[in-house]
Amino acid sequence: MQQRPTRKFRSTTVASVTTLSPHLKRIVLTGDDLHDFPLQQDGIHVKAVLSPDGKPFSDDSWREATKRSYTIREFDPVNKHLVLDFVINRHSGPATNWAAQAKVGDYIGIAGPGEPKLTDFSANSYLLVGDLTSVNAVNGYAKFIPASAQLTAIVTVPTREDIIEMDAGKHLNVHWHVEDETSLTLTEFVEKWVANIPSDTQVFLGLEASQVRAVKGLLLNEYNVNRLTMHATGYWKQGMDADRFGADKKRNPL
Repeated sequence: MQQRPTRKFRSTTVASVTTLSPHLKRIVLTGDDLHDFPLQQDGIHVKAVLSPDGKPFSDDSWREATKRSYTIREFDPVNKHLVLDFVINRHSGPATNWAAQAKVGDYIGIAGPGEPKLTDFSANSYLLVGDLTSVNAVNGYAKFIPASAQLTAIVTVPTREDIIEMDAGKHLNVHWHVEDETSLTLTEFVEKWVANIPSDTQVFLGLEASQVRAVKGLLLNEYNVNRLTMHATGYWKQGMDADRFGADKKRNPL
C-alpha cells in the first residue's frame, strides 16, 4: 500500500447506482477531478461532501458542508470511476438519505482519501472484523495481506441477503455473522474463530462503538492480543448521529 496521499477536494457526479442488498447501495462516482486520484487505496475512507443545493461548490464553502466517511471499494483510473457502498434502510442521516435517492448525474463532492487504519502487511496472522459500514475495509485490506499469512475475516450483517461478493482473492474466506439467524452476539461469534489466535496478530476492528469495545476487550483480556497490533475504530454508534459521535470519540477514544 502506498503512503498516505495529500488530501484533496474533488467534484464528482453519479455514474451508476446498484442495489446490492436490502441495506447496501453501490454508487459509482466519476468526474475529471478523479484524473489524479491515488491508486491502491482500497479499504481507505474518503469524505462524501454534501452540497446543500445539489450543485457544485463554486468556492471553498465545501469545507463547511456536511461530510460523512465512506470506504473505497475500488477505483478504476482508466474510466475515472470511484466505487463506494452506502448503508441504507437502517437509519436516517444526510448521506444515507442522499444515497437512498441518488440517481445518475447527481452531484457530490469527495475529499481525501484519508489515512489507512491497518498499515503492516508483513505479519504472519491477521484478524479483520467488520460490519456493513466497514465491509469494504475488510475486502480492501485483505488485498494487501499475503496469501501465505493466516487470515481470519468476520463480517456481521442484518440478513443473509446482505452478504455481498468479496473480490480480495481466494485467501479471503469470510465468516458471516447473520444477525437475524443467530442468537450469538458478535463477540460470541468472534470467539468461535479465534481460539488459537497468536498474540502478535494484526487486528482491524471496524464496527459500532459498543461492539468495538466488546470485541477489543475479548481479544485483550481473554486471548492476550498485543494492544499495539490492534487497530480499532468505531464507524458509528447506536442512537447517535455522526457529528455527535465524532465529538464523542475525541472525548472518549475507543
